[in-house]
Amino acid sequence: MDAGSGERPHRPLKAGSGRCSALSSCAVERPLEDVLVLDLTRAVAGPITGRLLADLGARVVKIEPPDADLTRFIVPNVDGFSPYFAQFNVGKECVSLDLTRPAGRDVLLSMVPKADIVLENYRPGVLDKLGLGYDVLSEINPGIIVASVSGWGHGNSRSGRGAFASVLHAEAGVTEMVSRRRGGDAYRNDPMSHADTYTGLHALGAVLAALHMRVRTGRGQTVEVSMAESTLMCNDQAATDLTGLDPQIGFKGGQNWAAVYPLSNGRHVTVTLDLTANFGFKVIAAAMDRPELRDDPRFARIEDRVLHRDEIEAIFGEWVSQFDSAEAVEVAIGVKSVMAAEVRTVAELAATEWAEERGAFVDIVGGEAAAPMTVPQSPWRFREADGGLAPGAVAGDRGQHNREVLRELAGLDDGAIDALEGEGIVSAGEAIRRPNASGRR
Repeated sequence: MDAGSGERPHRPLKAGSGRCSALSSCAVERPLEDVLVLDLTRAVAGPITGRLLADLGARVVKIEPPDADLTRFIVPNVDGFSPYFAQFNVGKECVSLDLTRPAGRDVLLSMVPKADIVLENYRPGVLDKLGLGYDVLSEINPGIIVASVSGWGHGNSRSGRGAFASVLHAEAGVTEMVSRRRGGDAYRNDPMSHADTYTGLHALGAVLAALHMRVRTGRGQTVEVSMAESTLMCNDQAATDLTGLDPQIGFKGGQNWAAVYPLSNGRHVTVTLDLTANFGFKVIAAAMDRPELRDDPRFARIEDRVLHRDEIEAIFGEWVSQFDSAEAVEVAIGVKSVMAAEVRTVAELAATEWAEERGAFVDIVGGEAAAPMTVPQSPWRFREADGGLAPGAVAGDRGQHNREVLRELAGLDDGAIDALEGEGIVSAGEAIRRPNASGRR
């Protein structure tokens, strides 16, 4: 192609091998069906990235150490299999290698020429100590993309510190901000791992960008994502907090200050109004037919209503309690931009007509015992491609797919695999506890 034509030559994604595995259907084209991922991650922040890549059609091989991914042990379980682990690892082929030993390292390196992406969430520097850093991998495969997830990022004073979601919630202002927004409630850890899931989503975006860039340049690269910055990026009040101004005055009139009220039938509902904001106060006074509230000195100004928030919420809550559904509350308020939502469990939402129409949940199986469970489906729907989990997708046992994967991607025969099993380099089944295992995040 003429370099002066203004057009860039197209460089296809590096061809892999055997992308359509037994865990996924290739009947319909999938966006990443020509991509092979070696997923060395554990816990949540890395595995969710691998799960989403698999849902987009990539072939994802999860490579666990002998002591397994710690989330396999999170209870409760179904027929011995953890749904928590399944949610972020379904659709992957499961291999178990001891990468701390040279023979295990060599097996992984033998798969690198066929791979497009390596995901890892060791603490910074650990992958290099294992002899599996980017310089080594890119020498074997110049197109390889190594995506690293860590608590604080690489090359700084906190790089060596470990990180779990609760650590980042505390350090990045989330725990403090939630307490402050609740009127100074005692600090409490959120039960959900926001910092992990946010980071996994940012890592997905970075990996897809690196793949796209490789089409232009023909080269791979490293990309690293920190949990700390991901948590800050997803805190929609971070910039406001940095001003030092009080966000409670005129605060984002709606969802973030929306209280939860009981209905007449014992259920609960939230209404997307900040009752202290001018708009919210005007709406509820009209809906309740209580014009006298506008003359009440407790509610004269935003600042006054903030001071008397509990009282105004109690008045509104008493009015809401006459209704038996969120829909009835919405109708009674009569303002299109104001929504009411019933407080539900995940299982209750899964039983709704919407969930069935959308296919928002999918039935899968865990391990060789085929333990039945249900996980959330990926949110995207493509017009010209298939994306998401197929019903019956497998979340594998540790090492469940050792032989199939190592034959195909590492070029090993059964005799070689038998020898590696005999040495404990390749293993499967129950976790094997090891002293002095390498640190993670």
